Amino acid sequence: MAQPVLYLAPHPHNFQNAKVLVALEYGRSKLGAVEIRGPAAGDTLSQLATSRLPALETDSRLCLQGARAVAHYLAPGRMRGSSTKDSASIQQWVNLADSEIIQPACTWTFPELGLMKHNSTAAERAQLDLKRILRVLDAHLKLRTYLVGEGVTLADIAVSCSLLLPYKHVFEPHFREPYVNVNRWFLTCMNQPEFVRALGEVTLCERIVPVAGQQQNAVPTSEGTLTPAPEQPPVRKTPAQLKKEAMKKEKMEKFLQKQNKLKEQQERQPEKKAKAEKKDLGVITYDIATPPGEKKDVSCPMPDSYSPRYVEAAWYPWWEKQGFFKPEYTHSISEPNPKGMFMICIPPPNVTGSLHLGHALTNAIQDSLTRWHRMRGETTLWNPGCDHAGIATQVVVEKRLWRQSRQTRHDLGRQNFIQEVWKWKNEKGDRIYHQLRKLGSSLDWDRACFTMDPKLSRAVEEAFIQLHDEGVIYRSTRLVNWSCTLNSAISDIEVDKKELPGRTLLPVPSYKDKVEFGVLVSFAYRIDGSDEEVVVATTRVETMLGDTAVAVHPQDSRYQNLKGKFVIHPFCDRKMAIVFDEFVDMSFGTGAVKITPAHDQNDYEVGLRHNLEFVNIMDNNGCLINVPEPFLGMKRFDARKAVLDALVQRGLFREVKDNPMVVPVCSRSKDIVEPLLKPQWYVRCDEMAKMAADAVRNGDLKIIPENHLKTWFNWMDNIR
Repeated sequence: MAQPVLYLAPHPHNFQNAKVLVALEYGRSKLGAVEIRGPAAGDTLSQLATSRLPALETDSRLCLQGARAVAHYLAPGRMRGSSTKDSASIQQWVNLADSEIIQPACTWTFPELGLMKHNSTAAERAQLDLKRILRVLDAHLKLRTYLVGEGVTLADIAVSCSLLLPYKHVFEPHFREPYVNVNRWFLTCMNQPEFVRALGEVTLCERIVPVAGQQQNAVPTSEGTLTPAPEQPPVRKTPAQLKKEAMKKEKMEKFLQKQNKLKEQQERQPEKKAKAEKKDLGVITYDIATPPGEKKDVSCPMPDSYSPRYVEAAWYPWWEKQGFFKPEYTHSISEPNPKGMFMICIPPPNVTGSLHLGHALTNAIQDSLTRWHRMRGETTLWNPGCDHAGIATQVVVEKRLWRQSRQTRHDLGRQNFIQEVWKWKNEKGDRIYHQLRKLGSSLDWDRACFTMDPKLSRAVEEAFIQLHDEGVIYRSTRLVNWSCTLNSAISDIEVDKKELPGRTLLPVPSYKDKVEFGVLVSFAYRIDGSDEEVVVATTRVETMLGDTAVAVHPQDSRYQNLKGKFVIHPFCDRKMAIVFDEFVDMSFGTGAVKITPAHDQNDYEVGLRHNLEFVNIMDNNGCLINVPEPFLGMKRFDARKAVLDALVQRGLFREVKDNPMVVPVCSRSKDIVEPLLKPQWYVRCDEMAKMAADAVRNGDLKIIPENHLKTWFNWMDNIR
């Protein structure tokens, strides 16, 4: 069998030659003797193009061309990667060397070796490219000895050989100093016995020394070779071209003369004085000592630039002391004012918060109206106040109570907890009043109100009793949004709608582990007196303990045979009617729906229409009641798992799948809102809504712009 022959590229500084020679040293134990033929004429096979060298003719007469293929063949298997992941990483580094390192390395190094003409722009660009690559390498090698794995691989051979000439000829100490990790890795590779046998001792560059010699007009290729530019024969120019060149030369001479003339004029002109830099005056403040309530001293000089802090200082306490904002200032309130009276109450902001830009806008409008009426001589009052913000304040005070004494409001009791609320309000609740004063709002602070003040509480009680006697306020048991954490019903606007794309784990207060939402569980109810079953689906499987019926659509042909029949609840001792109702969507799931009237708004309406039993299975804390063992007393989401396991054990579980859904979340406690039947107070709005709608229809009230009329009538005509 013939001996393998390695053909090297003719260029003496070829990067790819170095790569295959190092790979050959690592693979000699596998290949045995390999004949190496250098760049002398006639050494290459006739079918091998110079651009495809180096090349290898194997012992089986197979011809491999190109450094990557030859190196891959010569190197032992361990250097190609011990796993699929390592092999892919090695190929990425080899690609980086061929496509991004060799080109700038040639562009910078070859001119210094006298192999190319110098091009400063190209050299600078090459240096920037190499710096970028060295930064990437340095970061990668920070905690590594080699590029991939724990030993030398084809990646190390390809990249180090691509950087060989720059390290030897142009990477001066100051240039390579920032890349400590790359330097360490490069020297580690070059000191390997295989590298030394292939490349000899490598000495790093200390100072760039251009090599004397004839500079060739050539361009580097991605293979690390030089391609000579073809010689062009001299071109004889036409008379028109010669004339054009003469005109360009004349034009350039005129331009240079003009530039010289401008330069002489500038030299004769005296130098302009540099502009004085503007002094940074900083924040100008009013520093004259003025006792609170005393008038500001305006006799002093005004600052050079406008400063709000200077202008606004000291005025507001004087305004308050003079009583400018009181309705009694211009006219006694015991006597009627012929010029009229104007009074507004500030929309009370929540005592727990702080004012924002929206408050600044609305208060500026209210202040402008108030001051305008006051200047007209009217008896004017703008009454300040704060809202107690029931739930928000409760949450803040409860958190502070737990943080300070590890107690809940239930540990304290109602009266003691209310005292804690008042204590917190007196300590923290004046922030908003301070902000309103900073805005310059012309409020009568002696009349400031808090919505839990005794006089306001009496007014609320009086209004409540009067409206109840008139039938406007009434009590009714309905489904409400219940927060188990707050132990309180919350309004619709305090419920955030969280959209889920499918199965999602969400944190829930008082639960150690996250709870699963966004899945649809299907299970079966057995038909009473037969082997048939009805499969229903739900996103809240724990509520099946409160089911009192199964609903299907009246026109669903699949269930016509079930009219008048019942299903058996597997855990509770009750039969449940199969009802036919048009609210059921035949195309959703199996077309059969479990009905839990006490825990779902749609089911609540169905329960009212079909006179179903309302079974409440949860207490105020979200624990199960009115259910059999072992579910009794379980927390609602613990019961979710228990019910699912019990359905599986009884052979009633059918499937579970992802289901995009919207989960109601309490905006204050972040608890999952539970629909619960609770007695609550409601306001009868039908008559008031009719009066509001008629006022617009009759022209007594105008909605501007008119495109909001549709929204107005939709709300008023369909109010609940």
